[in-house]
Amino acid sequence: MKNKRGSVSVGVRSQLLRLRWRYQEREFHLSLGMPDTPLNRSISRRRASEIEQDIHLGQFDSTLKKYRPQSHKGTLTTVQLFEQFTATREGLASPQAIKSRYYPLLNNLKRFGQDITSETQARSFVDMLRSRQSALIANQNLSLLKSFGDWAIKSEQWETNHFANIERLKATRTINPKRLPFTREETRKLLDAARLHPRWHGYHDFVMTLLYLGLRPSEAIGLRWQHLNWQQKTITICESLSRSPSGRRAKPTKNNKTRVIDLHLDLLAMFQGRLSGGRPPQELIFTTATGQPIDDHNFCQRTWKDLCKAAGIPYRVPYAARHSLGSHLLENGASIPQVAEILGNNPETTARYYAHAINRPQMPGF
Repeated sequence: MKNKRGSVSVGVRSQLLRLRWRYQEREFHLSLGMPDTPLNRSISRRRASEIEQDIHLGQFDSTLKKYRPQSHKGTLTTVQLFEQFTATREGLASPQAIKSRYYPLLNNLKRFGQDITSETQARSFVDMLRSRQSALIANQNLSLLKSFGDWAIKSEQWETNHFANIERLKATRTINPKRLPFTREETRKLLDAARLHPRWHGYHDFVMTLLYLGLRPSEAIGLRWQHLNWQQKTITICESLSRSPSGRRAKPTKNNKTRVIDLHLDLLAMFQGRLSGGRPPQELIFTTATGQPIDDHNFCQRTWKDLCKAAGIPYRVPYAARHSLGSHLLENGASIPQVAEILGNNPETTARYYAHAINRPQMPGF
């Protein structure tokens, strides 16, 4: 719908509020450089009313200098800018990413205690991070800082990205012991423990699915009956059920890759057993005892830990089931591209993270 002549609308572009209106056959846009929050919406509407009043009184400043938020430009600290940047990412990044990546980096900016207004200061801050973090984490933070710098330019707070020319460290990734793959014997023990556990036996089929399909936990939580093809004996992995402030939210898979996986006969029989009586296609396959979506955090901290203990095996996170399947497939002779297709990764990632040795090879004699 077009605005009435002389009216100013409040909109969003690149996660930042902006004003838009027409005057004397010209279209005007004004970026306010503020994330879309209730408080900033209120400020934007007041600015829109100011412009509308000037148009009505014949006092409109066509240069827009009167209306630009110049008082904020160059006066916001780096910490304040990063807080605004974080606000623009909420709803785009997962709540877990905001909590585990954005907030810690914000705290480090506060600890640094200086405004970053040059590449020299940017390098000093990155050096501080590198003195406290592994190369892998420091590189992840550098990528986030470069995105922050790009945002600061788009929001007209910076003229250049002070982090753009800083190179990543060469990082050697070590295997997290909590993600080491399960051996076949450990897998059988874990499944037996899940089937016989007096409290958590209802999660046996979910545990079986994690181990047999190598899914990310959020992908397994998001499985629906309509994803099964009984004739082809396959299952389609096309969505995940991830955490959000308003509860679980259906999203595409991590890499936006839809994949079709053949079902082992054991897994097919398990799904057929659960389907007895018929289920609506849209219904989730796995839920809690009260019919709610499984909470991956609660499952990991309570159910999975108890099952590892009952099985008598060293604790690893549920994600280790994914590493286990990839490693077992490679050990059984599957090619890296084949395993990448099953896991929904690219071949390089598969070779780097999933080619773990389950059974150590015997060293030859000479």
